[in-house]
Amino acid sequence: MGKREYAEKLYGSFDIIFDMEKQDPESITCTGLITNIHTGVKKLMQKNIDPYDFFMSRIDMLRQCVIIGDEIGGGIVPIDEFSRRWRDETGKLYQALAREADIVDRIFAGLALRLKG
Repeated sequence: MGKREYAEKLYGSFDIIFDMEKQDPESITCTGLITNIHTGVKKLMQKNIDPYDFFMSRIDMLRQCVIIGDEIGGGIVPIDEFSRRWRDETGKLYQALAREADIVDRIFAGLALRLKG
């Protein structure tokens, strides 16, 4: 089971999905489901926008959303500095969002693990 399928199982289908891979993160709205947040972090960094500040300034809106992102911190550490910073900034953001969230689930190999809530 994928992350989106799991979210729909818990919360029902989402009429509108904000996909940060396909849309500009700066136009974010709470549509019920926000996907590819890790890609949004990368796009913001490429524009020299601090991802942590960006998302935390919108935390009240984000509390109403289901947020999905990929784990990018595992495996071999990238050689280039930008990719290392991207991993670090994404992890920092995930930690902050998890602190603010009522429920945090991790999906790994199709299995769900409730971490909080």
